Amino acid sequence: MVTDPLIGRLVDSRYEIVDRLARGGMATVYRAHDRRLDRTVALKLMHAHLADSPDFVSRFRREARAAARLSNPGVVAVFDQGSLDGVAYLVMEYVEGPTLRDLIAAGPLSVKEALGLVAQLLRPLGAAHRAGLVHRDIKPENVLLPSDGSVAKVADFGLARAVTEVTQTTTGNVLGTVAYLAPELITSGESTSRADVFSAGVVLYELLTGQQPFSADSPIQIAFRNVHEDVPLPSKLVPDMPADVDELVATMTRREPQERPADADEALALLRNVVDELTESELSVRRGGGTGSIRTQQVMTANAQAARSAIGNEPQDDADDSSAEDASPHAGMRTVSLPIGSIGPDSKGRTRALSRKALAADAQKTTAVPTPKKGTGGFSRRRAVIIGLLAVAGTGASVTWYLTAGPGRRVSVPNIVGMSEDQAQLALEKQGLNWGTPERVYSDTVPAGSIVSCQPKAGQKVGLGQAVTATVSRGVETKTVPDVVGKTKDQATAAITATGLALGDVTEEYSASVESGKVISSDPKAGKVIKHTEKVSLVVSKGKEPATIPDVTGMSEDEAKKALEDAGLKKGKVSKGYSDSVAKGNVISSSPIAGASGYYKGDSVDLTVSKGPEKVKVPDVTGKSQEEAKKALEDAGLKVEVNKRLGGPFGTVRSTDPAPGSSVKPDSKVTINIF
Repeated sequence: MVTDPLIGRLVDSRYEIVDRLARGGMATVYRAHDRRLDRTVALKLMHAHLADSPDFVSRFRREARAAARLSNPGVVAVFDQGSLDGVAYLVMEYVEGPTLRDLIAAGPLSVKEALGLVAQLLRPLGAAHRAGLVHRDIKPENVLLPSDGSVAKVADFGLARAVTEVTQTTTGNVLGTVAYLAPELITSGESTSRADVFSAGVVLYELLTGQQPFSADSPIQIAFRNVHEDVPLPSKLVPDMPADVDELVATMTRREPQERPADADEALALLRNVVDELTESELSVRRGGGTGSIRTQQVMTANAQAARSAIGNEPQDDADDSSAEDASPHAGMRTVSLPIGSIGPDSKGRTRALSRKALAADAQKTTAVPTPKKGTGGFSRRRAVIIGLLAVAGTGASVTWYLTAGPGRRVSVPNIVGMSEDQAQLALEKQGLNWGTPERVYSDTVPAGSIVSCQPKAGQKVGLGQAVTATVSRGVETKTVPDVVGKTKDQATAAITATGLALGDVTEEYSASVESGKVISSDPKAGKVIKHTEKVSLVVSKGKEPATIPDVTGMSEDEAKKALEDAGLKKGKVSKGYSDSVAKGNVISSSPIAGASGYYKGDSVDLTVSKGPEKVKVPDVTGKSQEEAKKALEDAGLKVEVNKRLGGPFGTVRSTDPAPGSSVKPDSKVTINIF
């Protein structure tokens, strides 16, 4: 294995290169450690041949500066730029996680998953288009999926343009992955926001089907098909694909730019309309069916919230409008560069690019990327220059016009409190003011998405073009009820207050399972999300509930069981015994006895149930001697009375009364007749 010589090198006395992450057509990407800020960054080192052009460095810096100003959660942030051994580099945000290319390799996605990811792609693209920037190289490799589940991020804003303008000078080639290039970019080199929409549509097609729209033996053949063939409908490969999704892909990938959405914002609006029309079963359609690969499930589970936010039109901080000032010298027009040289020849068979004059004329027929508004910094400089020139000229009337009716006049900040973000932005624009990056706070009184306050405040006089920063309500702050069951009251109270909630009512109840002093339950229950103003009430155990042993003597066994259960007790062991006073089947006694203390509900009570009076059988002592008979009867628990007939000459028993075999009570008298 060949070791990269840059590994371990310190760039600009600050960035220590740790290892190489990837190598592409424009640059090699390294993971580096920013010693100054102690953070991991990605360092993209452009290939050496790109520095041959004397214009490249200045153009590269300009595009890097424009990309750096595009501050958006869905854009890989650009931190720094410089030169290493004459080769330009960028320092960017390091994003841990797979790319869309990795996800596609794991298998086709469901309609819901694909639309959610493309929505996340379109949001930062929309911010860029509003700022006058065109990406130009949208492809799965440039869409990163953070492993922490945050919103997908788009990389390499501005780089394709800077590098393409250099490579065209020497090779006549348009830089970009040919499968995703819009037809007009291939034939004429013209890149507008509509070209980015085309590329995003191809990405959507690939997410749904698992493959690119066209295949061929060479890139030039794919480029030819891009120009001369419509992107196929996903339903050709996925028969169950909803017609609305087919139409969305077709609309985003029309060969004629004017037939596509004007920019990513329009495309996102179409996508959201499609999602609203689809049923859950249509959203779950996936090529090949099933639930997708394990890898797909893992990534999409982590990305679920970001997808819901993008599809559901939840607020997101967009690019600062001030980024447009240096983004492009012709921000209100289309970005133009030379064609690749093999498609769209002139009358002599040579590839040509439109002249600026022709472009200007054509731009009148084409919806251009909107010219962004100037930020406060640019306005201040411009104002100072103009006032200075007017003062030197001594034209007092012109100065008066500039400050009262012209761009130097001051206007009142409108009252936007209570408005939605869209309403507030429109109100500011009507006053000639810019919409700054909003702050977001929780509010108990202002609905989510509405303006709580703004800075400068309503009514304050400010210069034209100044940004107004709005504070937008997140709605009422919510908290999750902690699990406090089984904790002591003090422990539970501490857990509740640590969550940011307040303790409500505390009641006590007996419990057979929770020991005294510990929490039996909470209201609301653990895990429920509630407003931060709601209180959490507790039920605390008093331990087992004492029970009174009822008197069940004389009751039948069933009656005794019911009486015990009514007292919260259980019938325990049942034994049998004789009783002269208690009828058979009734309770003679209980253990513990009635009224005993120290027992609790749920305890068991043993019963002794009567078998009735005890009986013994009179043994047969006929023919026995008097002494033998007496002993046998007494051993049986009977009393003996002797009756001698005729003096009892023989001394033997002739009969008994009661007769042998009779059942009598113990200790009964039996008369033996002796002859």
